[in-house]
Amino acid sequence: MSRIIKLTSIAMLAVLFTIGLAGCFGNFAATRKVYDFNQSFGGKWENEVLFWAMNIVPIYMVAGVLDVFVFNTIEFWTGSNPIVMAPGEEVIKYASQDGKNFKITIRQNEVIVEDLANPDQEFELNYKPLEKTWYYQSETGPVKIVSVSEDKADFYMPSGKVHTLVKPQ
Repeated sequence: MSRIIKLTSIAMLAVLFTIGLAGCFGNFAATRKVYDFNQSFGGKWENEVLFWAMNIVPIYMVAGVLDVFVFNTIEFWTGSNPIVMAPGEEVIKYASQDGKNFKITIRQNEVIVEDLANPDQEFELNYKPLEKTWYYQSETGPVKIVSVSEDKADFYMPSGKVHTLVKPQ
């Protein structure tokens, strides 16, 4: 990863963490979606095994962290959560942190944070409903974060490792 990408990523994460520590509370839509997937997975025993697996692999933790530091923060400041927004709905907000000004654009299945002084440096997350996949948009292209289907869920770790949970037959 180039130095610019690392610095931009660190700066954006710092902004999100700083804003996230402002005491916001939202509806935890990502965690609820993981829970709904877990609940619809199978019978009582399969759901319990999947619940334990999703806590060991830290899927619930990843969803919770995304909710606390990204989605709930966005919901707190804008009143809208990108996971539960209606098609065509858009919210644009502006924020300042440590002398930097940011434009935050939220649409259904999309979040874009842009540094107004450096418009070419932005942080973007996209959800593709047909693929049931969340992506981080990097300079080299989209990077898969998580994919969910009826019979499995694939979680893509930064190390490149993929954790797959398969629905028992």
